[in-house]
Amino acid sequence: RNIKSDRVMPEEIACYYKHYVKVMGLQKNFRDNVYITSVSRLYRGKDDEDRSQQNEDISTQHLEMEDGQKSLIKRNWEVRGYQRATDGSHVPFCLFAENVALATGTFDSPGRLQVEGEDFPFVLHSMSDFGAAISKGKLRGKADPVLIVGAGLTAADAVLCACNNNIPVIHVFRRRVTDTSLIFKQLPKKLYPEYHKVYHMMCTQSHTVDSNQHSAYTSFPEHNVLSFKPEMKCVLQSASGLKKILKFSVALVLIGSHPNLFFLKDQGHSIGRHSNQPITCKGNPIEIDPYTYECTKEANLFALGPLVGDNFVRFLKGGALGIARCLAIRQKKKHELIESGDGGGDGVP
Repeated sequence: RNIKSDRVMPEEIACYYKHYVKVMGLQKNFRDNVYITSVSRLYRGKDDEDRSQQNEDISTQHLEMEDGQKSLIKRNWEVRGYQRATDGSHVPFCLFAENVALATGTFDSPGRLQVEGEDFPFVLHSMSDFGAAISKGKLRGKADPVLIVGAGLTAADAVLCACNNNIPVIHVFRRRVTDTSLIFKQLPKKLYPEYHKVYHMMCTQSHTVDSNQHSAYTSFPEHNVLSFKPEMKCVLQSASGLKKILKFSVALVLIGSHPNLFFLKDQGHSIGRHSNQPITCKGNPIEIDPYTYECTKEANLFALGPLVGDNFVRFLKGGALGIARCLAIRQKKKHELIESGDGGGDGVP
């Protein structure tokens, strides 16, 4: 690692946690190659519940139906999905959990430009696809530059990746380089020197400054992509309405992404800050208690990371610790109630 930097890189954190599980013997608590298809509440009639075991280890909450005819009890979460075996087959499973934590991130549904030609195979929407193209040598020896669209950190990662592999870059984004909302202006230079390097190029190597578009990097601030053409060309339009046609080897559209919470009822719209709207990292994150990270609109459901608006790796530890602390406190209270002889009935989450 770069010992000159005080910042821990994401790949180092991922490697640490991977080895931590193995060293601490926690493999039995982890399942990989698992795909969740449904996370839902279980409900049971109150009469049935009264006949169940009084010390059952679950959390419950009495809810009255609208017609008032019968009480329902909010039970455990039912989690359904399948695990992909080594032979490619799918092994379905169903388990029950007292608490569920959502930590899926927001990379499931990449943002799209919604322009003509965006579905061409040479128009990519993820860093993983771009990295795979580089690894397979698809861009080796290409004379035309890669076209990168976007002004966020993921787009900056793509610029760095291309530069590190000696691939020329055309960088297109809608904002002005002086826009105060650009993420680069929020990052300390000492901790994020590579991103400030990209920002410096965005400012100083614009097409208006350097007329030679065959340099290693050329930025096009305040430009929109109008369309992609079959001959690997794209039509750009400036803020003044001037159109340009550029040739490229591959296009990479990185303009944000959205979570895919299809496994929740109504895709989780009801747990956002603005109910009945899609969950987004910036505009409508999941509404949580800032200390416990529990969803304010759904008990025993937790969320962390980009789903609640935390975009940087350094925030993830806080979310995980907040959830762990909350569950530990509840577990302690639960044992205290049991030891005092008052632990029957509904139970304590």
